Amino acid sequence: MDASRAGWYFSTMAPARDPLRSGGTVRIDFHRTKYGRALDVDAAFVRHLPSFERTGLPHVLSFYDILLVTRGTGTFELDGARHEARPGALFFSRPGDLRRLSIDPLDGACVFFTSRFIEDAFRDPRFLDRFPFFRAHRPSGVLFLEPVLKRTFLTRFREMTEEIASLRSDADEALRAVLWELLVLSSRAYVARWGAPRSPGSPLVTRFLALVEKHFAREHRVFEYARRLSVSPGHLSAACRDELRESAGRILRKRCAREARMLLENGDITAADVGARLGFEDPAYFARFFRREVGETPSAYRTRRATSP
Repeated sequence: MDASRAGWYFSTMAPARDPLRSGGTVRIDFHRTKYGRALDVDAAFVRHLPSFERTGLPHVLSFYDILLVTRGTGTFELDGARHEARPGALFFSRPGDLRRLSIDPLDGACVFFTSRFIEDAFRDPRFLDRFPFFRAHRPSGVLFLEPVLKRTFLTRFREMTEEIASLRSDADEALRAVLWELLVLSSRAYVARWGAPRSPGSPLVTRFLALVEKHFAREHRVFEYARRLSVSPGHLSAACRDELRESAGRILRKRCAREARMLLENGDITAADVGARLGFEDPAYFARFFRREVGETPSAYRTRRATSP
């Protein structure tokens, strides 16, 4: 990739880098026209992406991201879980996943794409659900690659970077074919490590999870989500239990608690303000909610995280 095309990875990061202005996290969008014409996929080494978010700031992506760490050690917090990061670790990020990287000195092969790049071509809005590492309640967001698979991944990755550098008229088709192969190979290794996933779940649960991601900071009632989905609360919770082994209410509370944890770990915002940003008008009620969900008070959680390595 030439110098004029480097550095595009997080080129549409929101100007306000204060996480409190964006609900506790920075949102990072995909820049479709960075190469002149619309392209919904990209591939580059992190060392060629100067704006890659590696400062430890919590952030979410609006697109899918696969990162193979090739240099550096540390941690990668992904979707509420903290993972070891070292060469050979392959991380899978989905739109809306909360991320925070602490890897030094970081380099890696990064492949990222929008859902449109895959779903439009295959005429299937649930196509990516076929891959276990992109499903809700996956067992892990990381896979440690054996040397052979790591070399194969990097070979296909370099094919993508070369295709993007030349950007022929049929680049979309070529890039989609290589990306699909990468997804299939990664899926086989993932299943070998974590076991075969269940069959793709119901569209109802998928729509519910999307609504939760959009409205959790303002709407805490399962009834309202069920109303938007034109089903009863009981039917919605039954569908969630069948697919995710948790009720709709539990899923909603976990999402609120996860955002609360991220807010408490950053800046000087008070616990009361965290609660207010998440739709809790009564600070005492928020404190009780947080203790019930997390197991400790907001202040105790903040102190522990501040002193943890």
